[in-house]
Amino acid sequence: MSTKWVVTTATERVTLDNTRSAEITFTVTNQAERSARALFDIRTGTGVDTSWFAIDDPQRLVRPAASVPYLVRIAVPAQVAPGSYDFEARVCPPDAAPEENFVLSRRVLLEVPAPPAPPKRKWPWWLIAIAAAILALVIGVITWLAWPTAQAPQALPSPTPSVSPAVAAEYVPVPKVIGLSLPDALTSLQKAGFTQGTTVYRFEPGSPNLVTRQGMPPGTLAVKGSRMDMEIFIPTTKPTILSPKAGSNVTPNSMPLVTWSAAQPTVSRWLVTVQPERCSKTAAGTETCSGGPLLPAQLVGAREHMPPLPTLSYVDTTKAGWRHNGFITIYVQPVDDIGLWGEPASIRLYLEH
Repeated sequence: MSTKWVVTTATERVTLDNTRSAEITFTVTNQAERSARALFDIRTGTGVDTSWFAIDDPQRLVRPAASVPYLVRIAVPAQVAPGSYDFEARVCPPDAAPEENFVLSRRVLLEVPAPPAPPKRKWPWWLIAIAAAILALVIGVITWLAWPTAQAPQALPSPTPSVSPAVAAEYVPVPKVIGLSLPDALTSLQKAGFTQGTTVYRFEPGSPNLVTRQGMPPGTLAVKGSRMDMEIFIPTTKPTILSPKAGSNVTPNSMPLVTWSAAQPTVSRWLVTVQPERCSKTAAGTETCSGGPLLPAQLVGAREHMPPLPTLSYVDTTKAGWRHNGFITIYVQPVDDIGLWGEPASIRLYLEH
C-alpha cells in the first residue's frame, strides 16, 4: 500500500454561481523518490453524482517531490435540490483498483443555492399614471370643499440625515503557533484576536502532536477575528481491536461486528480489509497455508464495522492448486485528513462452514 501521494486544496467550501457552475483546483504531490503516474478522480458523498464533475487530463506523470494542479469543473443540473453536498478528490495508481489503493483529500462542501425568484409582473405604466391623476383630482376637490379658506401649509424643514462613521478594520500581528500543542495554539490565537479555522491532522512517524504549519505567516498583519488554518502532525499509532477476540469461531454464513478504540482521538476514518488464508500443496505432498490476496477495503467513519462475507472455496474443485482453510485476518487501519494510512491493527478468526 503506497502512502506517497498528498492531495490538498485551498478551500473547504464551493458555492455555485447563477448558472449552477463552479471550479476548484486540487494539488497532487508525489512524495516518493521516483516518478509515478497518478490517476485523479472525484469520490462523491450522499446525493452527489460523478457526472457533475469534469477533469482535464486525469492521468499524469508526476516527478519526485513535484506537484501538479488538477482543475475540476462543476456543473449541477437544475433538478438537483438546493442544499449542502460533499465530495473528495481521490488519487490512485492507474494500474491498481481505486477501492484498494488510494489517497483522499479533505472533504469539500458544495453549496447548491436555491433558484432565483421569478421577476414580478409589472403593471402597465399608463394605468398607474391615470390612477394617480384621478386620485390627485379627488383629493383636490375634497380639500377645496372642506377648507375653502385654509391657508397654504408651511413647508417643514427637512431632517438632517445622520451619518454613521465607517468602522475601519483593525489589523493585528499574526502569532506564531508552529511548535505548540493544539490547546496552547488556541490560547495564543485567542489572545491575539484570531479564531480557529480548518485544522488538518496528518500522520508522521514519531510526531509529538504539535502544530507544524499555519495558514498565515507569523509576524504579518491580518484583520482581527480572522480564522487561522493549521496542520498538526500526529503519531501513526495503530488502533486497538476490542471485539471479537482473536482466534474466535464465527458461525456459518455470517461475519462478526468488529469494534476498536482509536489511539488518536483526532482520527475519524478507517480502512477495514479482509484477507482470507489459502493452502497449497508442496512438491513433497505437504500442505502450507498463508495469507491470500486482500479483498476490497471499506472506508468507514465509525469505530465499528461488519465486513461483507467473503466467498471461500474450501475444496480445490477448479484445480487451481490451492484452497481456503476458513481462517481470515481482518485489518483496521486509520486514515488521516489528507488520505495517508497509519499503522494497522489485525485479528485472525475462523469462519465455520
